[in-house]
Amino acid sequence: MIIFRVACWGGLCRLDQAVFYEAAGLAGVAFYLGSYAMLQAGLVKGNGYTYAVLNLVAATLVLMSLFNGWNLWSAIIQISWITISVVGMTRVWILTRGLRFTAEEDELRHRHFSHMRRLDAKRFFQAGAWHDGVPGDPLTTAGEPVTQLSYITDGGVDIIVGGHTIATAGSGEFIGEMACLSRGPASATVQINQPSRCFAISSDALHRLIRRNGEIEAHLEAAFSHNIRAKLVATNNRLQMSMQDKSAASAAAE
Repeated sequence: MIIFRVACWGGLCRLDQAVFYEAAGLAGVAFYLGSYAMLQAGLVKGNGYTYAVLNLVAATLVLMSLFNGWNLWSAIIQISWITISVVGMTRVWILTRGLRFTAEEDELRHRHFSHMRRLDAKRFFQAGAWHDGVPGDPLTTAGEPVTQLSYITDGGVDIIVGGHTIATAGSGEFIGEMACLSRGPASATVQINQPSRCFAISSDALHRLIRRNGEIEAHLEAAFSHNIRAKLVATNNRLQMSMQDKSAASAAAE
C-alpha cells in the first residue's frame, strides 16, 4: 500500500492513500454544494469566473477521489464538468480582455453602474448611442409613451408641465427612467435648454438586454431609484427655498 508522508509541526504524519482520496472527494462535494448555495444566495453570478472556478475545483477533486474506487460514468460526468468550466472561463476571458470604455462611458458607469460587470456595461453602451443635443430638442413629451432612456453627461434640460417650466435637470441625470421599461406616458415634457451631450438607449434595446441577462434589470432599477431620490431631494430643496423667499418677502412688505 502506498504511504504519503506529509510534514507536520512536530514531525511526520502518515496518510493512507485511501484516506487522501476520501478527503478529496469530501472536499469536492463541499465545493459543489457551496458554489450552488452561493449561487442561489446571490453571492456569485452563474456567468462569472468565480462560479466556474468553484465547479472546476469541485469536479477535479471528485475525479481524483475516483482513483480509489473507479466509476466510469461518474468520471465522464466530472471530466465533462471540467471541460465545460474551462470553456466557460475561456469564453469570458476572450470577451473581456479587449474591453475599452470611453471617458463618457466610464463616467456613467462609475456614477450609476459601478457594480455591473464590465461585459454587461459594454453591451449596454453598444445597444445605445451618444449624441449632441441642441436647445429645443425634446427627450420626452407629456402624455406620449416614453420609448427611450436618456442620460445627460453634459448640459441641461427644462422640465415643462402645462407650458410652464417647473424644474431643470443637468449633468449626471437620467431622463425617462420612470416609464422607459413600461413604455408608459411621460408625466412632463423634457426639453434640452442648452448644447448638451447625451446618451440614449431605446426601450426595445433595454428589454432585449434584460431578456439575455436579468441581472441588468436589477442594476437599472438600482440606478433609477438613486436618480429619482436625488431628484426628489433637489425638488424639496427648491420648494423650501421658494417658501423661505416668499416668507422673507412677506415680512419685508409688512
